[in-house]
Amino acid sequence: MTSPLAGQRVLVVDDERAVASAVAKRLEREGAIVQSVHAGSEASERLAAGAFDLLVSDVQMPGRSGLELAEQAQRLADPPAVLLMAADGEVNGAADAITRGADGYLRKPLDVELMAHEATVALEMRALRRAVDGIGIGKVAGAVLVVVGEIVNSFEKADPYRAGYSVRTGRLAVALASALGLDADRLALAARVHDVGMLAVPITELHSEGPPDRTSQHLIRVHPTLGARWIERLGAERVVVAAVAAHHERFDGTGYPGGLKGADIPPEARCLGIAAAIAAMSLPRPWRERYELHAISDEIKGQRGIQFGAAEVDAAVDLLQKMPTIIG
Repeated sequence: MTSPLAGQRVLVVDDERAVASAVAKRLEREGAIVQSVHAGSEASERLAAGAFDLLVSDVQMPGRSGLELAEQAQRLADPPAVLLMAADGEVNGAADAITRGADGYLRKPLDVELMAHEATVALEMRALRRAVDGIGIGKVAGAVLVVVGEIVNSFEKADPYRAGYSVRTGRLAVALASALGLDADRLALAARVHDVGMLAVPITELHSEGPPDRTSQHLIRVHPTLGARWIERLGAERVVVAAVAAHHERFDGTGYPGGLKGADIPPEARCLGIAAAIAAMSLPRPWRERYELHAISDEIKGQRGIQFGAAEVDAAVDLLQKMPTIIG
């Protein structure tokens, strides 16, 4: 089977020559056509002069940073996918990378196998985006998002702690839609793709024993922004984009990424948020067992007015009482 990286034109940028060499060799094993440079200024010239499918760059470099290269790449007529690399001490730069246009982040010291996986995901999203642009966004956006949902579902199936998570979230969101007066079809689509930004977070970041460390927390906190940007580029309706962008906001204003509060959180995002929380509680994590039904009900009741709005809590408690098997 031909690798998705075969024939892809890649620009690798890192002032650490050993890192650049390791990245290039791993991608070339998959058939990618790689150019390596070791200064941001030279990378800028290569970007301007040549057509690349993927840019893999360090964040901190003398002369021109990876953030600046990512922004330059996005201004090109046919932008490449962008992966940025950063060490633990450069956490804030990594978070900025995703919010400023990168398609993924890689933690240093670099795991080249994870890098190859993230490169494949980023290139698949770029291919979908180019296909949509070529056909006309309004005609195919819904169908493309279904394909994105299948990509997310496949990713989750490979993770024993997340298998079926988005499907379960969708089932809950659709069931809550009627009680909350929302469009079930739009919620079903938003639920399918709400965690697409998590494709940029390597599985190893999610499987540590105990809560995620500071670097992983930063990655996780930007995944709604990344996912919303991806699906917006694919032509998703504004209401679906807003639901994905805000599904981790909290009713008391302490959520992320925007710190929205109360009615400022779109109703679709509030519904999606409580559905996603219930789905997450019904699955185990490396540091805890799955919650039983009574514990889930108690937890969401205790978050009334804090994490969730009153209407969402009432609808969810009623749903769990009437349909206890919905959590799987």
